[in-house]
Amino acid sequence: MDEELARLQGEWAIVHLEINGLAPAPHTFAGARMVIHGDRFESLGMGAVYEGTIELDADTLPRVFRMKFTAGPEKGNTNAGIYELEGDRWRICLNMTGGPAPAAFETSPGSGCALETLDRVPGGPPPPEAPAIAPPVIIE
Repeated sequence: MDEELARLQGEWAIVHLEINGLAPAPHTFAGARMVIHGDRFESLGMGAVYEGTIELDADTLPRVFRMKFTAGPEKGNTNAGIYELEGDRWRICLNMTGGPAPAAFETSPGSGCALETLDRVPGGPPPPEAPAIAPPVIIE
């Protein structure tokens, strides 16, 4: 598993949601979660259970991901998005129409995009630490 995917492992609570430029009332997604285990995801509490695989491309700016749905109402679909991951906060903007990943972290009426902010649920595995950089070797 690559380092970026390892940082996403665990359970994430959806703390902000915006779809097509509209922010639904917080009670509509209260308790909603995204669980990442290996390259698999499960989305719970958004009216249905969604499952599938997630692929990351951390070499682009903004970073790009793809969700391939294998169960739930979106089964058979693939949606692309962009993401930011800073500590225990994960922000995504997903094109829900199967089109290309959005260019920015924003939605507007008719865009077909969802903007989500997720916070790591305490008690899950901590993200791995960044690899230590060895001091230079001085040869005299």
